[in-house]
Amino acid sequence: MSGIGIPTVVAHYALNLWAEGQKVATLGHVPMHDQWSLDYDAAWVAKPGAFPLSPALPFQPPAAGYAVGAVKRFVENLLPEGRALDITASTFHVSKANVYALISALGAETTGAFRFWPVDQDPPAVATTPPREVTREELDQRLAERDQMPLAVWDGKVRMSIAGVQDKLMVYLDLPLDDGGRLFLVEPPLASTHILKPEPGRELTPYLVVNEHYCMTLARRMKLPVADVAIYRTPRPVLLVRRFDRIASHGVAGPVVQRLHIIDACQASDLPATYKYERNLGSGEHVRHIRDGVSFEVLFDRVEQTVNKAAARMTLLRWALFQFLIGNSDAHGKNFSFFVHREGLEPAPWYDLVSVVQYPGIDHELAMAWGDAFSLQEVTAFALADFAQRCGVDRQLLKREARRMAKLATEHAPQQAQADDYIDEAERAFAARVGDFIVGQAARLTELADDAAKIKSEFL
Repeated sequence: MSGIGIPTVVAHYALNLWAEGQKVATLGHVPMHDQWSLDYDAAWVAKPGAFPLSPALPFQPPAAGYAVGAVKRFVENLLPEGRALDITASTFHVSKANVYALISALGAETTGAFRFWPVDQDPPAVATTPPREVTREELDQRLAERDQMPLAVWDGKVRMSIAGVQDKLMVYLDLPLDDGGRLFLVEPPLASTHILKPEPGRELTPYLVVNEHYCMTLARRMKLPVADVAIYRTPRPVLLVRRFDRIASHGVAGPVVQRLHIIDACQASDLPATYKYERNLGSGEHVRHIRDGVSFEVLFDRVEQTVNKAAARMTLLRWALFQFLIGNSDAHGKNFSFFVHREGLEPAPWYDLVSVVQYPGIDHELAMAWGDAFSLQEVTAFALADFAQRCGVDRQLLKREARRMAKLATEHAPQQAQADDYIDEAERAFAARVGDFIVGQAARLTELADDAAKIKSEFL
């Protein structure tokens, strides 16, 4: 029996993007065909100081339109990964692959400046409820119950809406901790100012809070651009990270938090989150030669998108050398970010600095290879020279910076291990072990960089 053809109604969804109290653009989605669109608001484009979402999504799209998938890639890079993504999808009864549904649920408080909001509503200008305080005692209880109740869920609502695998909680801190600061969960228009990163609670990565605090604070001591961190104890250790994409102040009606726009290197490179590792298909025998993800070379290519190219190149070089010094094999494409201005990009402060090599139960393959070396042990003078060649870095500059940073690390690493932040013998012993490793890496880096500068260019 043949029937009369009935036209299929294809659903079309839309969200508005808001920043600085103004509509920025409309995000469109046709789920049946997985088609995405972005249309900037003319008033936003005309505003002095206005900025696009990313270099891949400029105010004026090419004649043929944005690259296929560019809008979706930008959005999916805002979403959490791992268990946090599982929790979000389960809570909202949507598929983990349904990017539009997830950003609809989480888009009010993502990384960067933009809020994703229903097209028939405007974001509130005044909070409808006061911020919800999280006391030290309640946080401690929630940390104890993480296996039964995920940390991302509070009062029946998912509070995790930033990229990453590790458990995190976004909060507003009303005063510095030393001045009796209190933690609050927030609702629009108020935004979070800090991120809480508790100890994972797994045997594979003991003292991770101390590890990250040590590496981040060492970078600060070395005068490197890094996010501010502190250890908050419930008494369980929790890393408190000040968000550099937020500026807090106090207005007449109460606290005000300005949201600054940042993107990570995957977004800056117009790559999906699955490309955050250089070996984007993994290191299996039949795919290990495929290196289409974010590499040092891809990262340094972003220099051409920056406002101050010389400063950006130097920042990236120092970031790469610091990862070598601390043994951070997991420094991937979502662990470096840029501020977005109308004129171009600007490197943001560093974050997620961890000495991963302290954990023998974790794979230590490098997220980005030095030349063709995917392990720290395999890095040779030739690999450093190859890195410099691919990234457009003068090898004499590499030598000078390596020597300077190695000297600073050798001076400050032992001192940081004695910091009062580490309260017992076990924490101080772990910090001392990280420091000893860094001092050894500093000596090795100095020797390798010296030899790399001597290699003839025709051999590269």
